[in-house]
Amino acid sequence: MIESRVPRTRWCLLVLLSLLVPVPGEGSGGQIRVFAAQEQAKETKEPGPQGRKLSHAETLRWITEHKAWRRARKTKPIWARAVEAEEVGKEFQTADHAVEKARAGYWLCVGVAGEPWFQTLEKIEGKYDPAGEAVKTFEFDGKPRKYRTFKPKATTRNWVAQVKGPGIAGFFIRPNYDPAHPLYSPAGGYVVRDDVKDPYQTKPDDVWLVQKGLFESTYEVIP
Repeated sequence: MIESRVPRTRWCLLVLLSLLVPVPGEGSGGQIRVFAAQEQAKETKEPGPQGRKLSHAETLRWITEHKAWRRARKTKPIWARAVEAEEVGKEFQTADHAVEKARAGYWLCVGVAGEPWFQTLEKIEGKYDPAGEAVKTFEFDGKPRKYRTFKPKATTRNWVAQVKGPGIAGFFIRPNYDPAHPLYSPAGGYVVRDDVKDPYQTKPDDVWLVQKGLFESTYEVIP
């Protein structure tokens, strides 16, 4: 019996080591992808000592059951530019510790904390007013680039829901940009969606995640 267990033990050790060692030639990107895959796998795991990690569907159901939607507005500007041809496929680490790949036809948006994300120009212009241009060099740029500055429209509103409570360790959200890779937040983060007349009767077209600290520095809840 002892001899039959040795090969299985060695195999398990090799698998564990393969997860810990960075992918050759990819630097920290390999480690980031392992982290993202692990977080995605946890979406359906059993409750841990800190409580449950709600799946995307469970999160939206929790918001409805607790009548958690509140109106809010964004208060800080963003910078945005079109994704350049040589950037298509390039990986960007978001504020949610996930990796998103740049796609043709999208715009790279950057918030006041230097956090990148992607959306279409049509969506940007629907929520923001142009406010000039600026040459910026963010951590992921590598060289100075020309960005357009956008300020939130005075009339733009969002529905937001803070997800926290007894037995909740955190939650996942699947944004439209990359639904195959859910984003994770510890309890206390915010789910955000575009404004509609009744968020409980209208199925969300798109929802996204804003971590607690970032939300509190860039949004305000409307009483």
